[in-house]
Amino acid sequence: MMDDLDELWRALDRIATTPRLLVACDFDGALAPDLGDPDGARAEQLSSESLNILLALAHTTVAVVSRRDPEQVFELMLLSGAKGGLRFVAPEELDGLRAEVGATAAVRVVSADEEPQPLPAGDLGVRVLNEGPPPETGSGFLVEDTEAAAEVLEELARLRRGT
Repeated sequence: MMDDLDELWRALDRIATTPRLLVACDFDGALAPDLGDPDGARAEQLSSESLNILLALAHTTVAVVSRRDPEQVFELMLLSGAKGGLRFVAPEELDGLRAEVGATAAVRVVSADEEPQPLPAGDLGVRVLNEGPPPETGSGFLVEDTEAAAEVLEELARLRRGT
């Protein structure tokens, strides 16, 4: 059911070296599992740690994509130390942010429940299943749950830091 992990790691290896990287992650269903209680949703600790590393890197922009109040998301993300660098956008503002930061490529992590948006060439999409059935349409790699998405972000941070 899951996409070939070797292919995903190769794609991460390629995108980690792009001159200006945008890492955009949906909060609900991608960083935090949807447990039916939005107020109790917490980002996976490994995701928060990986995003903190990415935030500290030059030419790397990290954005959380959500319609929630930014302060609530910051509290649920455990990102207090790096809060100043984290961008917060609604889904429809993502293209504007990409243009603003001059991203040469983006990694987009979304819940598989979301309607898939087409990805520009060279971008990397990761879709998080969270116990749902695999979507019939959409681009990008499928991962099983938010823990698997956290591992992808950890690998991206490791690769990006090494370039």
